[in-house]
Amino acid sequence: MRRLLILLITAWPMLAQQKTFVACPVVRDTKTVPCFLADYQGETYFLGIQQDITAEFYPPQLLHQVLVEGTVVPGPRVCGGIPLKPLRVSVLPELDRACNTILPAEPGIDAPPSRRPAGPSTRLAPVSTAAVPPKKPEPPFLEREFVIEYDFDSDFLFARNTRQLTDIAEYARVSKAQMVEVIGYRASTMLSNGDLLTEKSNVSKLRAERVAGVLKGLGTPASTVRWISEPASANGETDFRNRRVVVHVSP
Repeated sequence: MRRLLILLITAWPMLAQQKTFVACPVVRDTKTVPCFLADYQGETYFLGIQQDITAEFYPPQLLHQVLVEGTVVPGPRVCGGIPLKPLRVSVLPELDRACNTILPAEPGIDAPPSRRPAGPSTRLAPVSTAAVPPKKPEPPFLEREFVIEYDFDSDFLFARNTRQLTDIAEYARVSKAQMVEVIGYRASTMLSNGDLLTEKSNVSKLRAERVAGVLKGLGTPASTVRWISEPASANGETDFRNRRVVVHVSP
């Protein structure tokens, strides 16, 4: 028992290790859906699986490197890679033709269960339960802060973000908001090898203006739109949280 305890204590720092690196994504085929992996310092890490665009994980692209930010978690390998959780994967815009690896399916390497079956993305698996409509905001209507997170160096809004913006607009409408403030932020990211990545200088402006534009289209024009051009300092652990737009709604 004592030996087992020592082994667990020794292994824990490795399991809880933060990994932040840039690498080419690797696509591994399986009998169900493709898996996405990344190699770093002699190890392979699991990023996610191919699903429809409403999924939380949005697959990276071949011919582009990705920024991977995650923490090693205990448990078996997934698709042959070490799982990371929480995990953020950002596609870097520069073209890299070396990022073109596709691995064939192998016996014993399976993808985790998914809603989307093998084949074109239009072939969705049946959903057993009906879609639940969003819950209507209820009083008391207090000042609220909504945070929209982004991929590195990007102002692109994914499906999950547009759902957030719909919720913000609905809260502003129901609460009869007197003020809606949109603030964009810029970040930097510390890699595990000590290198520092910094987002482009105008990304906070692009993020704020895009969010304000969507809210206006939803009938919620912002009272104030501003952005912070100076990048937030990096710590190599929670840098992804600084890539954001914050929306303050005051009834």
